[in-house]
Amino acid sequence: MNKDPSPQRTQRRDKRQATSSEGSSAELAAQFKEYTAMKEAKHAMELEAIELRKKRESEARDLISEQRETMKNYNYDRDMKTFLKPHDDAPPNMLPFILARKRDIANKYGWPCDF
Repeated sequence: MNKDPSPQRTQRRDKRQATSSEGSSAELAAQFKEYTAMKEAKHAMELEAIELRKKRESEARDLISEQRETMKNYNYDRDMKTFLKPHDDAPPNMLPFILARKRDIANKYGWPCDF
């Protein structure tokens, strides 16, 4: 009754002794150095790729900002031209639309408008 009902474990085998000599440890050290050099080269390439991507993104942001500024200036010039264009020769049925557009432009830029 004092016997344990669980099955007996088999004895583990002893690990084999590694047969190492001076040549194999030097070879292993050389392989490790080669692996380390490869990892460092890969890491350097990844860092270079990240820097290149950051530079491209920065250039893209600058270009977008420049394009927005150009478009803003273009719209301002177009609105100024429309606002200053005389409406005396406009057909009577188009006059309310022209004056409404000029009022919108004046409100957009805060210009005085008396029509």
